[in-house]
This record gives sequence, C-alpha cells and structure tokens, in this order.
Amino acid sequence: MDSSFLFAKLKELGPVNSEKDNLIEHCTQNIQQIIKFLSRRLLASDGGQILDYLFNGLTESLKIHKIKIVDVILQTMTKEPSSLTHCADIISRLCLELPQLPANDLVRWCNDSIQSVVEDTDVNMIWRDIVPECISSLQNYDSIQHYDTDMSSDDYITQCVHTLCQFQWKEEHLVQLAAMFTDMQLSRVDHTQVVNKMCSLIIKIAPENLPPLTLQLMRLCKLYNLDIVLSHLSHYFNASLFGKLEPPPQDSESTTMDVDDIVSYTIAEFSQCLSNCIFHISQGPVDPELVRKHLKMWPKTQLLRSPFMVNLALVMSDKGSDYRTVCLNVIKSAIEQRVMDDIMRKKSAWERSVMPPDVDVASLLKVLTADSASQLSVGLMNLAFALLSVSPIKPVAHACWSHGKLILVRLCKAQRETVPYVLNNLGDRLAGHNAQKQYADCLYVLCKLTPASVEGRSELSTILENCQPSGGDYGLSAAVLDSVRPLINFSTRTRDTLVMVCRKGLYSRDSCHRCLALSGFLTVLRHVRLSRALSSSQTESSEQYSANSYLTQIAVDFHASQQGTAVSSRVRNEAVCMEVVSILRRCLMQDALVKELLYTKIYDCSQEKIALHELIMELLYEHLSKYLTDNNSLMLDKCVQIGATNATLLEPISNLLYVICQFLQPELEEDDEDILASNTESGTTFLKNKLNLIMEGLCASNDLGQISTEDPGLSDLTPESKAKCLKVQQTLQIYETLIAYQIMQWRPDSTEAAGTVYRLYKECDQLLEKTKGPSKLAKKRRKSLNETKDSTVKSQKSPKSQKGKAKSPKKLSNMVKDRGSPFKQLPCLWDLKFCVRIAGLLYAEHVPWTSSDQRNQLRARRDFHVWTLRCIVSVLSKNNLEKHHVATHVVSLCRLMYSRCICRFSEMCEFDDQTTVNCIEVFRSCLSLLFSNNYSFKLDFFLPKITDQTETVPSACMALILEKILASLTLMEEEAFAEGNESKKLIIGLVNTASLLLEQPVQSTPEMTSVIVKFEDFMRKTYHDCLSMLPALLAAGCREHQETLFLEDLLAKLTESLGKIDEEDTSRNESCTLFGSVTDVTVHSVLNYLCVHLSDRMQCAEHLLHRARDLSAAVPRATPTARLRIERELNEIYESTVVHMCQLTTWTSRVVSLRCSVGPSSSRVLGTCTRLYTLLATLAKQISVAIAKNARFDRLLKLSGKRLSTIKDNFITYLGSSQELVSARRVERDTKLIPRLVHEAEQYAKHVILLADKAQLNWQQYLSLGTSRDFRINGQILQQVLHDADGDDADRTNEDIHDASTVVTQEDSGDEDNQEELEEEGEPENSDEGTPEKKRKRI
Repeated sequence: MDSSFLFAKLKELGPVNSEKDNLIEHCTQNIQQIIKFLSRRLLASDGGQILDYLFNGLTESLKIHKIKIVDVILQTMTKEPSSLTHCADIISRLCLELPQLPANDLVRWCNDSIQSVVEDTDVNMIWRDIVPECISSLQNYDSIQHYDTDMSSDDYITQCVHTLCQFQWKEEHLVQLAAMFTDMQLSRVDHTQVVNKMCSLIIKIAPENLPPLTLQLMRLCKLYNLDIVLSHLSHYFNASLFGKLEPPPQDSESTTMDVDDIVSYTIAEFSQCLSNCIFHISQGPVDPELVRKHLKMWPKTQLLRSPFMVNLALVMSDKGSDYRTVCLNVIKSAIEQRVMDDIMRKKSAWERSVMPPDVDVASLLKVLTADSASQLSVGLMNLAFALLSVSPIKPVAHACWSHGKLILVRLCKAQRETVPYVLNNLGDRLAGHNAQKQYADCLYVLCKLTPASVEGRSELSTILENCQPSGGDYGLSAAVLDSVRPLINFSTRTRDTLVMVCRKGLYSRDSCHRCLALSGFLTVLRHVRLSRALSSSQTESSEQYSANSYLTQIAVDFHASQQGTAVSSRVRNEAVCMEVVSILRRCLMQDALVKELLYTKIYDCSQEKIALHELIMELLYEHLSKYLTDNNSLMLDKCVQIGATNATLLEPISNLLYVICQFLQPELEEDDEDILASNTESGTTFLKNKLNLIMEGLCASNDLGQISTEDPGLSDLTPESKAKCLKVQQTLQIYETLIAYQIMQWRPDSTEAAGTVYRLYKECDQLLEKTKGPSKLAKKRRKSLNETKDSTVKSQKSPKSQKGKAKSPKKLSNMVKDRGSPFKQLPCLWDLKFCVRIAGLLYAEHVPWTSSDQRNQLRARRDFHVWTLRCIVSVLSKNNLEKHHVATHVVSLCRLMYSRCICRFSEMCEFDDQTTVNCIEVFRSCLSLLFSNNYSFKLDFFLPKITDQTETVPSACMALILEKILASLTLMEEEAFAEGNESKKLIIGLVNTASLLLEQPVQSTPEMTSVIVKFEDFMRKTYHDCLSMLPALLAAGCREHQETLFLEDLLAKLTESLGKIDEEDTSRNESCTLFGSVTDVTVHSVLNYLCVHLSDRMQCAEHLLHRARDLSAAVPRATPTARLRIERELNEIYESTVVHMCQLTTWTSRVVSLRCSVGPSSSRVLGTCTRLYTLLATLAKQISVAIAKNARFDRLLKLSGKRLSTIKDNFITYLGSSQELVSARRVERDTKLIPRLVHEAEQYAKHVILLADKAQLNWQQYLSLGTSRDFRINGQILQQVLHDADGDDADRTNEDIHDASTVVTQEDSGDEDNQEELEEEGEPENSDEGTPEKKRKRI
C-alpha cells in the first residue's frame, strides 16, 4: 500500500471522534507499513498531527509497536535537523506516551539520550525533554534494572547525573542542559554538583550566550545554590568587564597587561550582557526575597571586588523600601569597611603586612557611573545619599562623604534627568532640623563641577528659598547660600533668587535671619567678578566682554537695554555690586551682631573690587561720624545701651575701626596711571585722608583708656557694671585696632611708628591690668585696714547720735557686688593677613617695609612679643577661618615660626623664655589647623612649604621638624636651663607639638623610623615631665613597628616602681636609671597610657578577626581561583594574629600583675584584661582546626591559659583585700568589671575546649580549673587559726567578717545534724544566717 494513502487515511480518520474504531482498525492492520514509512513522514510539516493520530489509533495490545514507533521517532529526530516548532510538536506528543511504556525501555532511551549528549550526536537536542520525562516516569517504580543491576529510581538519577558531569559540555548545550536539569527532581547533593559543573563553564561563554543561560540557571536555582551562580557570574564580569579594578597580586611583577589585549569582545557587548543578566535575575523566576537574602549575607570584603554584585544590589534597591534599606546598607557597610581598612593600615604596620591591596572605591564608583543604565541611576543616587548620611563621629565619615559627592557629580554630568531628583533630596535634607554641613558641601561641588546641569533649575531656587537658620545658629544656612557661588557670575536666575531671599531676610525680627541675609549679600559681593580698574563710566566696546569667563562652554549672558544696545556682563556686574552695597546700608541700623558680621567680612569680599572702595568708605565714614565728637574723640557711651536689668552693645566700634584700617592699607593704592584715568579717585583720596586723620587722632589721644574700674566694678551684676565691662572690652579691641593701623601704615621712612605702637600697647596693658581683681593678700590687707578705720569712726560717735540716726537705704549695687563672673577679654579682632605681617615684623629676617632701627626698637620689647603672640593664638583659635586664608597665611605663619623658633630654639630662649613658649604655641596652633579634617589639606601641600624642602616627601619633612624639636628637648636637659615655671612651659609646649606631629599617619620612611627611635631613647633618659608624649610615641612606634623594645623597658620600669602582686617583698629598687620622669606621682598616669595603647593594639586585632570571619564566610561561595586567594589570606591573618596575641597576652599579663592603686587605674587594667579575653575567645571560636595546627595555637594557650588565669585571679584577690575599709558603694564601683572579666575568661575556656575536641588534641592541659574566690583558703590565716585554736570561740565570732578570708572547716556529726535541720528549714547550704559558729569559722 502506498505510504501517502496510509497517512492520508490517518489524517482523514484521526480528527473525527466517531471514526475512532475505524482508526484503531486501520492502524492495527497497517502498523508495519506505517512504521516503515514513519521516519520520512515525521519530517513533513504535519508530522506532529500524524504522530498524534497514530498514537490515538494504537491500543494496549499494540504496546510493542509503540516501542518501535518511539525508537523510530528518537532515531529520526536525533539525526535529521528540523525547526524548533516542528521538533517541539513531535517531542511533546511523544512525551505523553512515555509514562505508559515499560521501565526497561525508558531506561534504554534515557541512556541513549545521555550518550547523545556526551557524543553530541543529537542535532535537535531532544534529550532536553526525553531525559526528564523518562526519569519522571521511572520514579513510579520501586526498582529499576540497569545493566543487570537492580537499583532504586533515586540511585539511577544520581548515576545519570554523575555520568553527565564526568564529561565535557559544549557551550551550545548549556542552556538546554540547564532546562533539562530544571525539569528533573534532583537531590540537594546532585543539584549542587550540577550547578558547580555548569557554573565552571561560564567563564568561557560568549557574551551573547550568557543571558539565556542565566535565565535557565535562575529557574534551576529557585530554591538553593543561587549564591554559586552569582559568584561565578561575578567572576565572569570581573575577568571581562571589570578586570582593571582588580588589584594586582602581591607576588605578580607584570602589571602592564590590559584586559583589552586578551578579550575579543567590546566593552559595549559585555555591558549589554551585564544588563541582560541583571534583568533576568531581578525580574526573572527567582524570588526577590532570596536574592535579597544572599545580598545581605554576601561577605563585605568581597562585595567591592564584585562590581556585578554591586550592580545587582543597586537594581534590587529599587523594588521597595525594604529592599532599598537592605541593599544600600550592604554596599555602604562594604565601603565603610574598605575605608576602615585603609585607616587601620595607616595605624599599624602589622596590619599593613597582613592585609593585601584592595579595590579602590573611587575607581569602582567611576566605572559604575561611567555609562550607567537607567536601571542603576536611582540606586546610585540613593547610595550617594546613604553615604552622605554617615554620622560625622565615625572615622570613615569624610571618606564616605567624598564618595557620595563623586557619585552625584558624575550622575549629574552623564544624565541630566537625574538632577531634579538629586536637588530635591538635597533640599529635603538641608531643610531638616538635623541638617549637616556635608549636604551644603555637596551642593557646592555640584554647582562647581556641573554648573550647566544645575543652573536654572527650579529645585535650586526652592533650596535657596527654604534656607532658614535653625537652633539659633545661621552657620549651616549661610554655607547653603554660599554653595551657589560658582553660579553667580553667569546665572542671573540664581543671583536674582539669592538677592530676593536675602532682601526678605534682612527685614526679619530675628537677628539670626538678618545675619543669614547679610551672609548671602556678602557672598554675592565677593564672587561677582569685577576688574580692579573698573568704573561705571568705562563702557568702551573693547572692554564689553569679561576677561575672566567662568565657563568656556557657556556664552556670556547679554541683556538688552531700553535703547536696544547690548549691555555687557561687566557693566551689569558693576551695577549688581553697587546695588548690594546700597542694600548693606540698612545693616548699619541693625543690632551689634549684624554689624560685627558686616565689618568682619566686607573687606575680604570687596578687596579686589577697587571701584567699590569709595562707596564703602563713604558709608563707613558716615557711620563712624555718629560716634565722634568735634575733636574726633570716640563717644563710647553711645555704643552701649543701659536697660533696667542689663546692658546691650549697640555698636561694635572696634570692628568698625578695624575694617577702616583695612581699607586704608597703602598696598591698595593705585598707580598714577589709574589715578589719571579715573575721575572717582579724587573722592577716594579725600575719604582716605579724612579717615587717616581720624585714626591718627585716636592714636595720639590720651583719653581712650581713662576708664575707672572702681565703683561699679567690672564683675558686678548691675547694668552699670555690665555697661562698663562692654566699654572696657571695646576699648581693649580699639587698642588692638590702633596698633594694627600703625603697623599697616608703617613705611620704610617712618620714624615714630615703633614708639607709637609700643605706647599703645602699654596703655592697653595698663587698662588690662586694671580689669584684673586684687590678689588675696591685697584683699586681706584692705579688709583689715577697713575694719580698723570703721572701729575708729564708731568710737568717735556718741551712742545718742548713732541711736537717733535713721538707717540709710541699701543700694542694689552694694547688695550684688562681687557676685558676677570675672572680666573676660574678647578675642583679638586681627585677621590672618595682619598676623603674618606683624609676625614678620618681629621675626622675619628681611622686612622691606620698615627700617632696621624702627624694627629693632620694637623687637627688643619682650613684653610686646608676648602680647602679640597671644593675640595671634587668639586669632588662630577662631572657628570661622576660611580655607583659602588658612592655605596661604597660616602656612606662611607656620613657616616663619619654624624657621625662627623651632630651628633657632636656643637663640629664642636666650632672648626670652615666655616669648619662646608663645612662639611654640603659635606653631602648634598652625599645625592643628593644617592637620584638621575641617580643611582636609594634604600633607604634601603644606609640610614641604613649612620646611622649605619642596622636593622631599611629607614624612621626611615631618621627621625633619621632629628632629628640631628633639634637639630643643635635648637642649633643655642641660644644666644651663634651671628648673622653673618657664622651663616647664617650654617642655610642655615642645612635647605637645611633638605629640601632634607623631599622631599624624604618614608614609613609613627611614628618616621617620630613625627619629622615632631617637625620641624613645630620649624618653628613657630624660628626667623632665614629658610623659604626655607617650601615647603619641607609642602610636607612632606601632605604625613603624618599633614600639616593642620601648614597651618592654616601660613595663620593666612600672614593675620596678609599683611591684608585683605575687611578690612577698614589695620593696622597690631605685638603682634603675631608665625613665627618670616616672615617679610615684606619675606612675599611674603611665599605666593608664599603657592600657590605652594596649587597647589600640587590641582594636587592630579585633579588626583583623572581623575580616577573617568575613573571609571564612566567602570561601564556600567563591570560585576556585578566588578560593585559593581567600584561603591564603586567611592563613596569613590567623598565623599573624596568633603571634600578635601572644605578644599582647605577655604585655597584658605584666600589666595585670602590677600593684596598681584601686580606683581608676585598677578599672583601666580590668578593662584591658577583659578585652584581651574577649579577643582570645573570638579567636578560639573562629579559627579552624587545620589553621590552628599550622599557626601553632598551643603557643598562645601556654601564655593565655594557666599563667594568665593565675595572674588574673591574684589581681582580683588583691582588689578585694585592698578594700576592707572602703565604703560599699566604692567597692561596687571599683569591682563592677570583675563579673564580666570572669565571664569572658570562661567563654575563652569553653571555646578552647570545643576546638580541642574537634582537633582531638589535649589542649585542656593548658587551661586552669575554675576557682571560687569567696571561699579560697589563705595560708597565713589558716596558720593563725590553728595557732589560736585553743582560744574562746566567742572571741572569734565577734571579729570582723570578710568573705575573702573565710576558712571552711569540717565539723563533727553534730554539725551535720545541724546542717540537715537548716536544709529542712529552707536555708541555703552556705548561708551566713543562724549559728554561724557551728557551720564555719571566720577570721
């Protein structure tokens, strides 16, 4: 029969249900012919329909033919290629029949399919459906025969999986294999084996094939082993896309190979692959909760090494608030730990030697933001604000803030659509009650680096409009207004908004709002660009364009006038400045706080704008005239307002005079050409002459300091006394201003400047002496004199006259006299620029603006030196110093003090000791400012300038400064310097300066190591009190790995001074000559310093143990290459930690064995010992058996076992025996750490026992048994009891009871009866109540 007729008949009968019997009959009769021609017919387009009709026509009796048909189908579809749809139709129909077929055939087909996978003979990969269906059908059988072996279905599945995993898989099979295993019900072990096998091949897959495989792996790992997939995907993208971020291996010498040299695909292809894979993970079949769980548990040390995981966490953070919190905290914690690693590396040489180089966070963030897709933008912005929210008290705060700013700047540059979201979030945080300065700094960075993105945004205007002072402080709000200063020159909208906000605030009733508004106006005045020679009449066409354009890519904004001519931005800027100056006139009618702010800032804001000087000086002159008499004398009474209960300063006249002095400086006078070119210079010259005349008159006045300090006194509580106090304060600052004026006007041809300056200083000093209260001896003499005078007057009066005289009313001033606080001088009002000028006058080698005679006349005045340096220290102590002033003037001042005082210490001491002390204080104050985190200067910026070693590294410069200080301290050891108050101050100043330098982490250099060793030798030999330098010196030695010998010598000195607890003879040996400064008075201070240093060392060990725990969690999920690296680092950390803990245990044991005083010192020792036991317990809990054996953990046990436990118990007993006559409250305070210490020691013993059981080693021999301190038998007391055994029991009963001296004795049978009776009554066994003489004897 023709094959076409057979299959046509099948197609005719198959669709009709009523022809079912005919279909069965047709198939039964022609089954052989159908099987013969079936292989060719299956390849036709209707092969799926034919197969369906054929299986429907076969009855149960024709099962043997079904098997043949299946064989034909499998052979045909394995060899002949077909379309995916056609193959899917045939195989899906075939799979419906497989559960009805015999188990042996199912096993055979499954084996054949597995073999086709191994041999790659299946062109259509039909094994993807055949194998799962066969295995699923075989699970219904209890026993299966496979190669003449009976086995269960689970065993057969395991064998199939093992067979497949033994052979190599091709890349084109991986997706189908993953789908096949997804449909199979695998055990946990088989599943892990399959996933590991498949993930090991990911590294070789092309980027276009990885996303579909990732989708199938997500389906395969719905329940478990997802972390393995994520780890291998991360390794894939690290090798292909993020390879440049990975630090080079420590043992690698080749660091120049680029990833592009070995990768055949472009970065764009890998980036697209990354986006697709993350999409399949975040939006695929895997439960997002499972992904969040794995992200939360991902090791922090490995997260930044896996940018793929960071990308995934950023995408997952956009799924809701819960996901956002978890995912962002994971990334933030990893960044914080990475920054903390850098801090600890700088802090300890031991940590630098253990921790390998790690990923640079800034480079990682740059890669993430370089071409970030929209799905990462929201996550990156949220991460940036999470980093900005790090608490400022954390040591990692500034680094995290910098990373947050970096993210926002790069996002705003790359994606303009993110700017509104960023500004809205910044505005919300700046408007909050707990706003912090880092958000204002972030806004400034955005305005400076991305001006084209933020300019003109309505969100920026909203930020300015919502800017309000909070908590009585306008500093942060002023920083917000100041942050938009980069936009002022080209953004008229920003400038107009700022002016509008400030105009509104200037009319507020609150002084803080007015100060904030003034700060905004001063910001505009400072940063609007004007030429120095600009005037309103200069509008030539050649000068229409601003010479200093802020941005080259943005055109200057022109505004048309009414006549239609273009008005340049230069002229418009001048008009804006004029308008601002006119607005500032209103500030002169405000309170003193607003005026003081105006006087302090206006010169700095208009210093370079010569065109405004005339207008400003006219304004100041008019205002000053209100407080001058006809003969140009000051009316201080008008500056103060006296109320009913208080006095208020209306005008800070001293600040007004000082700002006038600043404008009168001769350096600002223009050249002759400028004078001839401008018509307004005649007005400026006229104003300057009048103001100079006023200032000269004030300098020559003799009535300025004529203020009576008698009744009312300056420390009374009356309004009159407070008003007088305000006048004196202003007068003292006026003297400072007049001295500054004379020095500012000082010229080479000046002949009386030095005399005038010194005369003003003496008048100021005399007034200051009047403000000081009389000494106790003077008061006593005055009181005795008054008593004698009163008694004489009383004796002269008759009793009758005294009786008839009425009592006079008491004055309020007499009732409240001498009850107020002492007079307090205001800080010096000089600016940093003048401080450099006056310091140069006194100490610089070459001063071009003075003659040598005048200069030497003032330099010879020691008292003037001391007063000047104190004023400079007062200026340096201000909180509102601007960064650019610190970067220039403070560095210059520090360089001057270094060259003239530190380098020439002996010459300065020969001149005057107090001057030397103040010079050192100025130098230390300058260094404190430069090292401060508020300015974030780099060491290579200012240290080479200070030492004039521009080609030297910062650590060598610091070593040079320390060498000079050490030479000065060594000089103080000579006999020529007598012991006195000034010598002590000199030593304290040098020690504090050296401590400040030693505390700064710098790069390790031979020069720095050498100077630290020299300082250690000096500390061993000196007899002066330099012990406050110990913490900094120990910390510096720790950074250089040099403190071991010094610490050993220091411990030996403490042992000699204090003695040991376990020694019977506590006499001290005074023959040792080391550390002569350690005396009975200072020994406990040294002990506290030592405990603090040990705590810092323990902090390093704790940090490494946290890192080791994190690395241990990373081992199971790491790739083979990464696993080797992690295991090597783990071994190094634990081996180094064991050695380090041995050293710490030895030092702590020696500290705990000392006879320290009970109180703060003993509490510090208890805390140190407790922390040591905590670290030991953590180490014993974390370390594995293999690593413990390799690291020789038993060495640590020998030191921290019985030996340390005995010392600890002796110390606790010593504390108890030292407090017999102390109150119960103090005993509780001094011993409150003992229970915790005992608990930590027990925890350590427990973890050591558990570790010994795992290792099957006898480590318990190193541990001591638990002891009961309450009933410990004292040998001496026991002998005394035996000696007095014949005495009366009653006498012993009446003696004092002390639990630490209790001796438990064995009683006879009668006592046992009494004990049983007590137990029946419910009393505890060792109760102190009831018949104590029958239970135990107390001494």
